[in-house]
Amino acid sequence: MNILFFILFYFYFFLLGRGLIIILNKFKKKVIFDDSTKIFDTSILIFYPIIGMMAFSNSLFILNFFFPLKNLFILGFITLIIFFNLTPRPEFKKNAWIYIFTVINCSILSISTYDINFQYDAGYYHLNYQNWMREFKLVFGLNNLNGAFGTSSIIDYIAAPLWVGNNLILLHYVSILFIVFLINFLAYHIIFSKNTYLYFSSIFLSAYGLMDNFGLGGGRNGFFTIHGIIKPDIPSGIIFYVSCVLLTYTLVKKTITQKEIIFLNFILIFSYQLKISSALLLGFFLYVIIRFKKFHLSSLITTNLVLIIWSIKNIFLTSCLVYPVNFTCLNSPWYSEQSIQGLKEVTGSFNNSYVFGNSFSLWFNNWISIDLNKITMSNFLFSISLIIFMKILFVNKKNNSSYKIYLLPLFFILLNIFIWITGAAHPRFIYGLFAYIVTVPFINSQNLKIKSITTYKNFMFIMLLIFTTLLIPRLNSYKAFYQDPLKTSTIQVPVVEYQNINEDWVMPLIGDQCWINIDCIPYNKYISEQRYFTYKS
Repeated sequence: MNILFFILFYFYFFLLGRGLIIILNKFKKKVIFDDSTKIFDTSILIFYPIIGMMAFSNSLFILNFFFPLKNLFILGFITLIIFFNLTPRPEFKKNAWIYIFTVINCSILSISTYDINFQYDAGYYHLNYQNWMREFKLVFGLNNLNGAFGTSSIIDYIAAPLWVGNNLILLHYVSILFIVFLINFLAYHIIFSKNTYLYFSSIFLSAYGLMDNFGLGGGRNGFFTIHGIIKPDIPSGIIFYVSCVLLTYTLVKKTITQKEIIFLNFILIFSYQLKISSALLLGFFLYVIIRFKKFHLSSLITTNLVLIIWSIKNIFLTSCLVYPVNFTCLNSPWYSEQSIQGLKEVTGSFNNSYVFGNSFSLWFNNWISIDLNKITMSNFLFSISLIIFMKILFVNKKNNSSYKIYLLPLFFILLNIFIWITGAAHPRFIYGLFAYIVTVPFINSQNLKIKSITTYKNFMFIMLLIFTTLLIPRLNSYKAFYQDPLKTSTIQVPVVEYQNINEDWVMPLIGDQCWINIDCIPYNKYISEQRYFTYKS
């Protein structure tokens, strides 16, 4: 049953995205997008579930200014968008391969639901923050209860209304939906793409994903892997990767339409909402549209209105435009330098980040001595070396051409690495950048072609991608599926004991995980409550 439920979940967001496009067409009284539209040389059918996710999450974060997200009326109101799919209806026969391939991917990846559990941060702050959103409208200065609340992602707005009683399995569906999107994106470009950069990057990212299962320590090279419930790392990494590829595609093609600018702008905003470390994508985007003389301030203000509202939410939640960057913070009544500085220190220390002024070589020796870091980096470097070797072996180069096109992507990569090592130097925060690095050897791809190994080479590459997909769920998930394939998975928060701090607040008796108890804070501290208009603080 898990497989069927996830397929329905995926197509809920697919139809939500498609319904939104139909509404847009009706509002504009002309067809701007339809099922036959290609954007960035990609069928819009591939993007529908992500459009659905963007619409769903941004509607919820805006509504949370005024309402708690536990309100079923909100979910019902958003769901009404699906009924716009009745005219025109999806053409299943015309696009049969996409729907069939999607069902296959959903079936494979949903097997991971048979053996899944919570990640540590779910109990530390994600679920607790989601419960605050479920029970209350936006609370000013909520980061002062738990500094990690300020780092919350838009993924928490997606997850908050998806609690089904005590069962939180739908939160895992959110993460694997993004993986299905990635696999569909790669498959489409392996089969249909006329753009050689998108074609080669999709083939070799599939190979890179396969390599994730082999190597030092049994494998792990930084490819997208399924984590516990619920972390934004996989959704963020995948949207970051796709954003990088689309920007690079534009750089290679040297042109971009106004529709593509607006669409890409929304994708980049969504990437930033998933994780603030994606902020450099906006700089990449501005460079591209200015270089190709497509910069129009009026249209950018309109499309970035959602980013402005998101920034206002950040100020109300944390006092900061970009949390926890202190110079972006306002001296509001709920501003707490202690909360901000404490989070920065804990995050940097926990993730073994580099601190300015310290010896870089000493830091690197300490960082690489950690098994996870050593295994991931060693396997990544081996994988990228093998990919370059395969390029030399299997790809023909027609003639010499300029290498200047590599400069901006390489500069962008170096800036992201700098932010990573000084911010939170854990491998899971750089999955998207690792994937993008795999595509860099193929940026100047208009002069490349695959050597004629076989007339069925694209079929062979699709089989490679399917095999890679089969290896994403863990072996234990396959074992659990084999034992009970009709199982309906349930996952509930554990029972935790608390100790009283005062008459209003408690803290965990052991550890710092409050789980879903909104009367709980992870550490003993003084808490006072105030009200501003109708808002709690």
